[in-house]
Amino acid sequence: MAADVHPRLHNLLAALALNLGEETNAVLERASGLAGSAAIALLALEEFLDDAHVGRLADVLGLTHSGAVRLVTQLEREGLAQRRTGEDRRRVKVRLTARGRQRAKEARAARAQVLHQATSRLSAAEADSLEELLDKLVTERVESRVERRRAGESDAWWCRTCDFTACGRPEGRCPAQVTAARAMTQ
Repeated sequence: MAADVHPRLHNLLAALALNLGEETNAVLERASGLAGSAAIALLALEEFLDDAHVGRLADVLGLTHSGAVRLVTQLEREGLAQRRTGEDRRRVKVRLTARGRQRAKEARAARAQVLHQATSRLSAAEADSLEELLDKLVTERVESRVERRRAGESDAWWCRTCDFTACGRPEGRCPAQVTAARAMTQ
């Protein structure tokens, strides 16, 4: 293994990633009233998985099928989601209730507030530079994740808590989506 030529950079990045992750997870859990994968599932269902089958939810979250079934049961008990039989009757689909959609919106707003606070002291130029650098880092990490998935690992999806409009996905600007799509055609 090569010597680390940027130990301070790597240490700062690791500390920032860990602590921002902890802060955003904490506010997601408080705002949603759910813990762990359930809070993340709420955001994924609200943004892009609504009416998806349980197996798809398991894939996106990196869970086993039985784990996703238990998670959906939890969301149903909380009145946040409901199951319905799919077209072929073998697949169960999951849909958020109005209460679930509201809770997801509140959780996403709480997460956005933490991230806004983290970047609020950057100048416009610094924010633009950071965005460009993060785009590069996301691209590289998604390439790595796609390779692991090809090798049979079941990593969760990168964008499971993203706000697709904010990242530019509808305009083809999301680095994770663009990278994953490019990798799938290779």
